[in-house]
Formats: sequence, C-alpha cells, structure tokens
Amino acid sequence: MINLGLSRISSLLRPLFNVHDPLPWRAIHIAGTNGKGSIASYISTFLAHQGYKVGRFTSPHLINRWDCIWLNSRVVDKDVFLAVENELRNRSTEEGIQASEFEILTAVAFELFTRHGMDFGVVECGLGGRLDATNALRPQDVAVSVLAKVGLDHTEFLGSTLRDIAGEKCGIFKNGVPVVVDESNEQVIKDVVQEKLAVVNAGNGQGNADGLWFRLTPNQAKVLESNSIRDLELADHQKENLFTALTAYYAAEQRQQPPQSELQATSIQTPEQRIESTIQNLSGLIRASHASIRGRLEWLSLPAHLLPNSHQDQNVRVLIDGAHNPQSASALASYIDKTIRSSYSPPEQHITWLLAMKRGKEITTILKTLIHEGDSAVTSSFGPVDGMPWVESLDAAEVAEQVRRLTSGTVDATSRGDITDAIRRAVTLADGGPLCIAGSLYLVGDVLRLVEEGLPKPWN
Repeated sequence: MINLGLSRISSLLRPLFNVHDPLPWRAIHIAGTNGKGSIASYISTFLAHQGYKVGRFTSPHLINRWDCIWLNSRVVDKDVFLAVENELRNRSTEEGIQASEFEILTAVAFELFTRHGMDFGVVECGLGGRLDATNALRPQDVAVSVLAKVGLDHTEFLGSTLRDIAGEKCGIFKNGVPVVVDESNEQVIKDVVQEKLAVVNAGNGQGNADGLWFRLTPNQAKVLESNSIRDLELADHQKENLFTALTAYYAAEQRQQPPQSELQATSIQTPEQRIESTIQNLSGLIRASHASIRGRLEWLSLPAHLLPNSHQDQNVRVLIDGAHNPQSASALASYIDKTIRSSYSPPEQHITWLLAMKRGKEITTILKTLIHEGDSAVTSSFGPVDGMPWVESLDAAEVAEQVRRLTSGTVDATSRGDITDAIRRAVTLADGGPLCIAGSLYLVGDVLRLVEEGLPKPWN
C-alpha cells in the first residue's frame, strides 16, 4: 500500500546526506499531475546538450523497474541498478527502516547520481509533493522547483479539491529555491502558488502575478513560433510542457557553474550564451527528447509476433498513450481530433481502441473524453506491476460495460487479460483503420515489453 511520509526515506538517505551537504549534484525537482515526465525529458536533453552530466528519475517505470533511472541519456545498467538496490534493501532491513518500494527506488536514484558524478539530477515526484519520497531533498540540494499542470489526482491521498491537491504539490517549494510554474494552470492553482510563494523566499527570480519565475525573454520565446518548431506539429500540451521546461532549464543555468567539459576549454560561455545555443538547436533537441519519452503520443509498428495471421504481411502502426487521467485523456483526444479524425475521409473517422484502466481512476470521465459515437474497442486488463503490488487493474468487462454506453461500435472484452490476444483482436477489429492503445501507463508498459522483447511480463 502507499504510505506517504519523509521519515523512512530520510533515514535511508542519512548516510548519503551526512557525507554530502549539499549533494554534489543539483536537483531540478518537478511536481504536478500531467507533463512531469515530458518536462523532465526536455530539461535533461537541454542540459546534456551543454555538456552537463545529467541523471533523470521519473515514475512509473514502463518495462522494468530500473528504466525510470537514466544516467547520461541512457537507462541505468541492470546490474549496476540491482547492486545498489540490494545494498539499500539490506540497510532498510538491518536498521528496521521498513522503506517502501518507491522509497528504495528514490534512494537508489540519488545514490547513483552521486556515485556516477552527475552535475544535475532531474527528479520527478511520484505522488503529490509535500510528503513524496523525493521531497527528502534539502533546499541546498535543489537548483529549481517546477510545478507542471495540476489536476484532480490521487484524491484519496491528496485531497478532494484542486486547491488541496495544489497545496500538496506546492509542498516541494523551498526557501531560496527559484520556482517555475506551468502558466496554463487554472487560476485556483496559481492562487495557491502565490500563497506558497508568499512564505517562501524563492531565490532571485523575476516573479509576476502568475507565480512564474525566470521568464524567457520575448526573443527566446519567439522561437516556439518558428517554422522549424511548427513543422514538428506539437500538440498544445506539448508546447506548454516545452515552454515550462525551457524556463526551468534557463533558471538552472543561471544558478550553475559551467560543466567540466567547458571549464577545460579556453573560453567559458555565459548562461545566456548557453541558452541561446540551446534555442538555436531546439528542433533537434525536441526530437531527441521525444525519442526518450515512451508511451506518450508514441507511434510504433507492431512486430509480426503480435499480429493475427490475417495481417502478417501488413505494416500495422498504432498510437500508444497512457491517458490515465482526465487531463491526459483530454490531451490525447485533442491530438487525435486534429491529426486523425479530421484527416480521413469521411471526416470524424472512427477510432478502434485497446483500453485497460487502473481501479480507482475516473473511468467515466476518461472514457467520455476519448470515445466518440461509432468508435470500436477491445478492453483488457494489465498484469501485476513490478514493485507496486497495490496497483490493480479494472476487469476488462467493467471497462467494456462503460464503453458500450458511449458507442454503438463493436466492443470486445477479453476474458483472460492476455495482452497479446487483446492486441490481435484490436488489429483485426481496426482492419487497417486507426488504432490507439490507451487508458493506463501500465498497459503501455505491457505492450512495449511485448513489442521490444517478445516475452511475457516478468512478474517476479
């Protein structure tokens, strides 16, 4: 079960914190409901472009539990991860800490960033902010705090209103640490931000009424309207994430010494020169960042072993997206409306969906956002999640019952929760038309594992 609090993670990290005060790497700490992973990827890519050694910690993992930790643009090596994980598990047991799986994972990330000499650690909150394990970071450890888009999220833990949830997520703000806020947040979120900023001396940023610090200059912001960026056809929420990430990156550059690679050179760039270099290379950096973000508006071709016999000779492309809450479902629906439904003849092209959803999610709201009259669907359930035994999939029949209320199209509930079988049924049902796999990042993880490894999910 989920048990929020900082006492266990603080005990687990005490040896690291005692040796390093502050940590030898600076954290960029990100809270929010949607966009955290994308913002983390953008910031990591921008910093790496400038020669910094960058670690990245996001959640949840998709294929294996260590794929949420990146060192210098690569997923940490399995054996390296397991060695540190075993060390921390043993410490937790021997000292009676009883750390949770996520707390151990967080401590592993912090240890790896330290041992591998990272300059920055881009750290995404797991749940909430104030009591999330990642918030064991001290003010002296953090370069920038970032608040992404906030919505109703984990209401059983964070509160039933946007104000309550925003208060928990703004709990990562720290004295002396600049804050960057996604400007597209609702006004109630911005009001909470202002209240929190009033009691936190957030560094030397240039604040404004929206609570956004370290705003990009007009010339820097204009690059988002350039032809090279427009050609990328970014969805609206991707543009919002990009702007937030660029602003946070700029704030980090203002507070950091140049990377070692630059210190060894004959000339040292100013922060302004480094961010201008990033701006000039922005379209390529965006592409590189998107390549490292799995399961968010990702198109992929299904391998032959996942296709029904009737489609073995076809190139079957599918869109996969977690779309696990109302906001992310709205972003996916907007993307599909603009790029798929309107691009086919006749207009309002029907979509075939492969859906699975986590128990406890706002299933009705999510499905009403995604499903149009005439759409078809195959429903399934994802398997147990490694390291998160409390996560439970809705039964495929429960999801199917809700979908049938929204469409007269064919709705097929798989009985065994077999993802391979569900994919084959969905491909057959789509019969060459657009196919989207959505509703849960855990479903996306199951699909990616089958696509990349061709193996059943390793439950143990």
